[in-house]
Amino acid sequence: MNDKRIELKYQLDPCLASEVKQWAREHLEVDPNCESGDSYDVNSLYLDTPQLDLFHQTGSIGRRKYRVRRYGCESKLWLESKSKKKNEVQKTRCVGSEDEVMNTLLELERASTQSDSADPTTPALGDWFLKQAIKKQLRPTTQIHYRRFARMGSELGQNMRLTIDSQLHASPASGWNVASEEAGSDRTQRVKATGLEILELKFHRFMPHRFKELLREFPIPVTGFSKYRAAVRCWNLDQPVPVFDSAIELPPEWNWNTETVSYA
Repeated sequence: MNDKRIELKYQLDPCLASEVKQWAREHLEVDPNCESGDSYDVNSLYLDTPQLDLFHQTGSIGRRKYRVRRYGCESKLWLESKSKKKNEVQKTRCVGSEDEVMNTLLELERASTQSDSADPTTPALGDWFLKQAIKKQLRPTTQIHYRRFARMGSELGQNMRLTIDSQLHASPASGWNVASEEAGSDRTQRVKATGLEILELKFHRFMPHRFKELLREFPIPVTGFSKYRAAVRCWNLDQPVPVFDSAIELPPEWNWNTETVSYA
């Protein structure tokens, strides 16, 4: 499944986000992806190179995101790649059962332990994802969790979609595991990545009249926002870790500052 569209991102404080949600309820229809109400949960496992080329936006590797996504408590998983040039987004994705997707990911794990000349047996599901992940040497890096408000509509023959992502949290990758919102799921590793909410306006060719009306009523500047980069910074995954040949004995008079982290 391939999709190309324009996406504009805006950062909102919770009070303004609440007003925009009310506007959207009055002017747009419920998104069919919402099982009940007008929101659903999203959990995504992001891949990057050991050098974090995606995070640092290094060369061609840093221009396309690869992730594995689960919606709510679904047993299905999505393999996705996404690139953005200016405001135009191109996304490729496919969906399969958890077993099918895990077979693809385990094949990626197996290929990463072999030499570059190894020819992995490519599964039918997500072969495009597997080939690129092997070529770019991608690995699980971090998980991102949030609640998505979604409304949609159509205007002059083009679809339009408005989403607001809130309760954005990050957790370290745990192998190829993709979190679920099932009762009893482990949430102890989740740390708040931002207190802001992320508004996205999505359309295919030209900005719909209703979105222009929204921006006239709420003068919000386009800011952009990367959930992945926020998650990496949240866990300091971009910071080099010092490695010592032997244990270092610290003077007792040294005082270390500690920081308390609140978990979701």
